[in-house]
Order: sequence, then C-alpha cells, then structure tokens
Amino acid sequence: RSFNMFADNIYYSDPDRANAYLAGGATPRNEQSIAYLVRNDILNNLESLQAEVSYLIKERNSGEAKLETDDLFEYSRNISKGFENYLALVPPAEIEAAMEMIRMEKN
Repeated sequence: RSFNMFADNIYYSDPDRANAYLAGGATPRNEQSIAYLVRNDILNNLESLQAEVSYLIKERNSGEAKLETDDLFEYSRNISKGFENYLALVPPAEIEAAMEMIRMEKN
C-alpha cells in the first residue's frame, strides 16, 4: 500500500496534479511511466515469490526430499534489482526527505 501511495505521487507534491492523469486529466511524464512499469514488475515478482514459497512449503510438507529453489532466488533477485532501478528514478530531494523521516523516527 505504501509503495503504491508513493508511486502515485512520485513527481508531484500536489496530489490533485499527481493523480490528474488517472482520471484522464493529463498524460504522465516519461519518468512516471517508467516508474509504473518498474513498480509493476516488482509487484509481479513479489506475487510469484509468494506463490513459489507456498509451493515449496507444500512440497516440503508432502515429504519431498530435494526442493528446487532456483525460481525462489530468481524472483528475489528480480525484486531486489527492481527496487534498485525504482529508487534510481526517485528525485534526490525525495530520498533525502525520506531519510530525514527515518532519522526522526529513530530519535
């Protein structure tokens, strides 16, 4: 949920402007389109990872001695790489604001 909330407003501080194109009011910028594609890829890989974990648990519980984990690690790598790509699109001021919020919560 937080991931989607941030993605929806990634380049605009004004929520009306940020979400205007969702109602057909404007065309998203190239950076926004790329961010949505990367976000969707992350979410697809996360869904696949969840399904793979469920499958492996089922296999283990049925007595399968050798579990094939290649897909599990592939989905995990894809998610990690996707977040790297996604965060590379975030404006530096937004990253700094997020880091400041984290620092404040630790105190």
